[in-house]
Amino acid sequence: MTIGRITSLALAALLLSTAAPTPAAAQTRLVMAGSSAGGTAYLYFAALSPMLNKYIPGMEASARSGGSSENVVLLERGTVQVAGAAPGDAQGVFGKEAMAKSRIRTLFAMFNIPYHILVPRASSIQSFADLKGKRLSIGIKAGGDSAAFLRIVDALGLKEGDYRLDYLGKGEGVNAYKDSVVDAMGFLCPLPCPLVTELATHPRGARLLPLKSDEIAKVSAKFDWYTDYTIEKNWYAHALKDEAKDVPSFTEWFYVAARDDFPEEIAYQIAKVIGDHHDELVASFRAANSSTSANTAKYPGFKLHAGTERYLREKGLLK
Repeated sequence: MTIGRITSLALAALLLSTAAPTPAAAQTRLVMAGSSAGGTAYLYFAALSPMLNKYIPGMEASARSGGSSENVVLLERGTVQVAGAAPGDAQGVFGKEAMAKSRIRTLFAMFNIPYHILVPRASSIQSFADLKGKRLSIGIKAGGDSAAFLRIVDALGLKEGDYRLDYLGKGEGVNAYKDSVVDAMGFLCPLPCPLVTELATHPRGARLLPLKSDEIAKVSAKFDWYTDYTIEKNWYAHALKDEAKDVPSFTEWFYVAARDDFPEEIAYQIAKVIGDHHDELVASFRAANSSTSANTAKYPGFKLHAGTERYLREKGLLK
């Protein structure tokens, strides 16, 4: 073989080695289970996924549908990596004593969902006591909305039979309200809740029914995942106009959750993206307005994941 031939072969080999693609960066595929498609938790993850893909190298995050009770079971078993979950649902599934041994951990506070009771503008109903004997839409059976209403009833020493209850989803409940089939609606919803705006502009109109401080205290004492909360009038000032007032109620927190063996570094990166880029998340999904580092530290819900603890310490929010 001539020197020229050897040189040509060596040059070709060099060019091939230079042109060969380098190995792709390691990918982290993350499927996050939210609520039903179009539900609040699903939309939260749909807004968060592109942010995780943008800020975490190698991340391939996406949202899938789920359900609050289903999610806590799947998280505990390790069947899903990340999901939307609430301590109230976990206690309902596992029981209070088993919750102490749960492997579910909080990655970040997702949103809080204040309890709303909506009545027509001209209704004679002025308090929760006035709901007795009335026909109410309270959400689907085994759902969070109906559970919240029945827990109020339980905490106040009342009975389910004291009311005429329709177990309707929010969409069906809105239609029943508009058709004057029900006297009131009760539901959990992040702020601002579009149902309030929709029904406020209906001919029946709408106003929010306040709970009394002692009623809220009894609910929180018996079901400790609920905390007192004021739905401030500015949330619905445009829709409710002169009926807009600060309304005392209670709220339940919902969380971005994982199991305790979820990788600490990835958990840290997720917490950092949500905390450091909160404004960007809210711009995509307004109901994420309460998904802040401060709220995660103040209302941890489940035990905090080690990666989240690390991030919150860096922010000076945990000692």
